[in-house]
Amino acid sequence: MISSQYNRIFVLLFILTPLLCACGEEEDMVSQTQNVPSENSMTTNIEAQNLIELEATESLSSVTMEGSFDFEMQRMVTVNLHFLTTQFQEKISIYSTIDDSSNSPINLLEQGTINQGNSYKSMLTAATALSSLIVVRNDDFSKSVTITINSNDLLTHTFQE
Repeated sequence: MISSQYNRIFVLLFILTPLLCACGEEEDMVSQTQNVPSENSMTTNIEAQNLIELEATESLSSVTMEGSFDFEMQRMVTVNLHFLTTQFQEKISIYSTIDDSSNSPINLLEQGTINQGNSYKSMLTAATALSSLIVVRNDDFSKSVTITINSNDLLTHTFQE
């Protein structure tokens, strides 16, 4: 009877010994990987970012513009369109000019959708030479509306329908 108890203990130790050894090795491996210094330190990242910013700044001084372009030729226009009724999936397109041959708007500047609302607000970049923009609803060019940009660079209109 005593020998059978020793046999059980021996079998139990035989099974548990590899498990205990494996657990100890795993902890050693984890501690080894934690002690390895990181190559991407904060100092390295800051130095790399400073180098990128320096190159970007130097490249701005060497930019050449085609023709007679300068940034004073553009302006930010605030678009503020209102509707008397709530619009469901109303597509709004804003164009800069009308083509003389086809009498349809060209040069799309912005496109958006109104989802269950009664206003469309945004800002877009337009040429300073433009005094008005063309607003088209739901790609229906026959109902396009030409709206004048006021002196405050505001394009505003209230649709009655």
